Amino acid sequence: MKYIIPALLMAFCANAQSIAEDTTDNDTGTRTVITKNFAAKEIGPDDTIARDGLVFFSAGIQQTKKANTTVEIYFVELNIVHSDSRLGCLTQGVSKIILELEDGSKMECTQISDTDCDPLGFKSAFALMPKGGTSLQMKQNFEKLKNVQIRKIDVITTEREVIYAVKSKSRQFIQGHFALLEKTFAK
Repeated sequence: MKYIIPALLMAFCANAQSIAEDTTDNDTGTRTVITKNFAAKEIGPDDTIARDGLVFFSAGIQQTKKANTTVEIYFVELNIVHSDSRLGCLTQGVSKIILELEDGSKMECTQISDTDCDPLGFKSAFALMPKGGTSLQMKQNFEKLKNVQIRKIDVITTEREVIYAVKSKSRQFIQGHFALLEKTFAK
């Protein structure tokens, strides 16, 4: 019985997320798949993954072909409502997040989206690798996130560092995003 309950919970969490975007650009052949973590039509405060603050989480994969080589970018998106103009900006190539995982390891992710200096909130994407990392490193980090939960998210802006503790009930839910992406991308 003790093995059935975690299996059922895992199955529920894997199905709780949904796909926000699954598109293919006809001109370039680039396919993008992004998850969403809210069930209603619009995101709400109950959908936050953080204990303190409004932090909303999505994950994605973008696949494109360049010179007969398939290139995949594995990333996470954070939508953070912060109302703190002292945080400065999230700047592409400079800002990053550090994911602290349940096994005690840390995963540095570099910002790949445009600079965001909104004094009320940020919406940014972060590749699953440090600046200067490799495609293989992104894929390995993606695989790890399917099996190890995220405990904290450390957001490093141009001015400060903010650490968000992930709610325990959100950890398995976040982990399910990566399994859903893999399943959707395989179609």
